[in-house]
Amino acid sequence: MLRTFLQISAILWTCLLWHPVGLFASETPTPVHAQLVSEEVAVQPGRPFWVGVTLKMDTGWDTYWRNPGDSGLPTQVNWTLPEGFKAGPLQWPYPQKIVNESLVAFGYTDSVLLMTEITPPSNFSSDQPIEIKADVNWLACKEACIPGKASLSLALPITTVSPNLDLANASLFKSAREALPQKRGTLSVIAKTDQLLLNYQPQAGTIGAIENMLFIPEEGDIIDYIAPQTFQAADEKMTLTIKRAQTTSQPDSLKGVLLLSEKGNSVTRAIEVDSTIGKASTGVDGISSVTVAIVLAFIGGLILNIMPCVLPVVALKIFSFVKMAGQRRVEMLKHGGVFSLGVLISFWVLSGVLLILRATGAGVGWGFQLQEPVFVVILASLLFLLGLSLLGVFEMGTSLIALGNKTSTSTTSPLKSSFMSGVLATLVATPCTGPLLGPALGFAMALPPIQALSIFTAMGLGMSFPYLFLSAFPKLIRFLPKPGNWMVAFKQIMGFLMMATVIWLVWVFGAQTDNMATFVLLAALLIMAIGAWIFGEWGALTRKRVTRIIATTVAAMMIFVGGGAAIAAARTHSVDEGQSEATIQVVADRGWEFYSPERVAELQRLGTPVFIDFTAKWCLICQANKVTLHSSE
Repeated sequence: MLRTFLQISAILWTCLLWHPVGLFASETPTPVHAQLVSEEVAVQPGRPFWVGVTLKMDTGWDTYWRNPGDSGLPTQVNWTLPEGFKAGPLQWPYPQKIVNESLVAFGYTDSVLLMTEITPPSNFSSDQPIEIKADVNWLACKEACIPGKASLSLALPITTVSPNLDLANASLFKSAREALPQKRGTLSVIAKTDQLLLNYQPQAGTIGAIENMLFIPEEGDIIDYIAPQTFQAADEKMTLTIKRAQTTSQPDSLKGVLLLSEKGNSVTRAIEVDSTIGKASTGVDGISSVTVAIVLAFIGGLILNIMPCVLPVVALKIFSFVKMAGQRRVEMLKHGGVFSLGVLISFWVLSGVLLILRATGAGVGWGFQLQEPVFVVILASLLFLLGLSLLGVFEMGTSLIALGNKTSTSTTSPLKSSFMSGVLATLVATPCTGPLLGPALGFAMALPPIQALSIFTAMGLGMSFPYLFLSAFPKLIRFLPKPGNWMVAFKQIMGFLMMATVIWLVWVFGAQTDNMATFVLLAALLIMAIGAWIFGEWGALTRKRVTRIIATTVAAMMIFVGGGAAIAAARTHSVDEGQSEATIQVVADRGWEFYSPERVAELQRLGTPVFIDFTAKWCLICQANKVTLHSSE
């Protein structure tokens, strides 16, 4: 598995870079002390007995469970036994969850006893003690990781009567057995979109009041280790909601350990989990959740057309339909179909990128590209130039600035313009999710690629449906206003809406970068505006050819220089995780803390309630919801 390879590589590199002595120097003291012990003082032929390897770690050092988590390696024990003796499977006490920054490991601190049952043959006899050997390999980690090993041996005499317990070791084995996962109560697991619901009902009267549960999987790539697990209790039934790992397939069964905590969040019992995963109910009348998500995506795509991000572009498309009134139905249908194709292809490309990034383990979602300051610069520049064109500063025919409004027959490539209008509409739609789209998009990101693509396709069809409908039934256009002087004012209004969108994008850019980068972007937009004005004044067809060439060259250079400067500022002045100067000051003034998984885990251990304010500057719906949520503060 790729994940295992990366884990091993990370461990080895850590050892090489931070603690090379631990790898190559035999004189280096080990932080782990191993010993082979027996529960009984002697061996009786045919009677099974227990032996174990104790690992005692120095303060701050850890060794690892059978599933080490994101880092580490499991301890290995290889037995060498007398002829006829057989060793059972290694018994693993329940581990601890060890969080280190963004990595989660499962292992042991202080000490652990890994025991196994040895079965001797019933027909052997010897005057000499038998010898049991164990070769033990482990990985111990603190700030660095050191691999360790030990060759251990134990001699036990033969007896014909039941042997006594070794009083020095009896308490070790008793504690180890109490820490072994047990099969008690009733367990069931249900898969639900990107989650697993683990239901547990203990036997009546066998356990006290449970305050929390934690599931640790036996195998990797099943659950998201760092994501919080949500515990709920109703009557005697308890449910743990677990986020699945971003894998392409759903497991058929779930194996691992369920840790039960009573008062004080101390683990009081470990339950063995080995359950087949069932599927959640498909809903009323057997309608599948995928079908519901597709319907929601289609309706949400329809609603996108009236969202503030998209309204200027789609209004221009309707404006083009008004200008096309009286044309043949076939021509209008072509334009509507090509516009819809532009929308669909853009949705397919965007969803393909999302699914590829998801497969690599990246946490991405709808509108993820707006997290990149460079993309924000490009989109802001494009909409700014489009807004200047709508306000009459310049006209540019079928070139880039005509993406949103040059679909009339006066252009040399009207179908291409219709296609690019669909592409642009999709690009500016990404900041808006709108009603009904949130659940559909979240569900899509947890589905296999084909089903996820069907949801994105439904969204694109919903967004393009009004234009397909108008082009298929052109008689409906007669209900729209007739062409006239109002169209000039309409274009200018759309231009102001474009400028409002640019202001919002500059605000987003400022939250992602710093004051200097924002200043550079504003200066770049001014330079672009001057270049556009030069082109509008001296690049028109009424000017001489030489004048047009000079004006076009100067305008292109100014737009190129301005855009290049803004992109350079975005790359050199971006701030990780949105921690800009303004954001840091606002957070400090309001008494909030910046999010970190470690801080959340620490507060949960202390039993402190945690409220996580998670949003995105580029998400208009998120910002509106945030204002509503905080209105009572």
